[in-house]
Amino acid sequence: MQAFLITAYKDYEQLYELVTYLAENNKVFIHVDRSSKEILPQHVEQLNGIYNCEAIATRDICWGSFTHVEAIMDLMKLAVKDKDVTYMHLITAQDFPVVSLDEIERRFENSDQIYLDYMGPDHLPETVKVRYQYYNWFVNKNVKNKWLWMIQYITVLMQKLVGVKRKSIGAFTSIYKGLVYVSMPRDAAEYVLDYCQEEPDYLKALKKCQVPEEFFFQTLFMNSYFKDRIVKKELRYMNWERGDGSSPVFLDETDYESIRNGDYVFARKFDTTISAKLKEKIMMDI
Repeated sequence: MQAFLITAYKDYEQLYELVTYLAENNKVFIHVDRSSKEILPQHVEQLNGIYNCEAIATRDICWGSFTHVEAIMDLMKLAVKDKDVTYMHLITAQDFPVVSLDEIERRFENSDQIYLDYMGPDHLPETVKVRYQYYNWFVNKNVKNKWLWMIQYITVLMQKLVGVKRKSIGAFTSIYKGLVYVSMPRDAAEYVLDYCQEEPDYLKALKKCQVPEEFFFQTLFMNSYFKDRIVKKELRYMNWERGDGSSPVFLDETDYESIRNGDYVFARKFDTTISAKLKEKIMMDI
């Protein structure tokens, strides 16, 4: 059986529709941002009343924070604890499948491959390298905040002046980066959890990176024997061109043809209002 691991912080209507759809034939594990003003404790309780669904709200999360990594690991632990789960997909509450659940089952039920995108150490721009080379003093703060960004920029300059420059994350000197959303078999998830427990220096070092989630899976898998099982593909349609540069745009009907013409399993981001007609067209197809 496959599992969907969902991180959520807003738009409960969209989340509820996603969960009830996925939970018909799959296990669904949800982490709700504990600081969310839109998904409330009674909503978490309602989600836990859905068959095949388990929802938790253990962490306060802001963009680019280490607590997002911890929340993802919380979900992975729930999925691994369930002996029926053989494959898992990490998505957000603003994602939605663009192929049928039968197609997802057919494609991944017996797969041993890991699907994720990554950028290797020889291709990391300096703007990305500084995220791990210099200590982030605002571990669980929103680094999009312009004042914190300015202060962090100053701390980086100070670290450069005194000769601080990290060359590794934990034991790894070959650093890989990409979006955190991954599809992987059970043994890959078990490997991540076991490694982080047995080698705590990795998480300790990762915690001091900026946007640590984007190094988390890529660096672990690409420095392991799982490397040969990686398919360099996210399987998720996103439109960055109309976005703000740091996140993809909410999808609408103009994205329909691009979704249909690509090899995608999911798309993001969906909004209850903006994306309603697009979702209706997708559901008619599948």
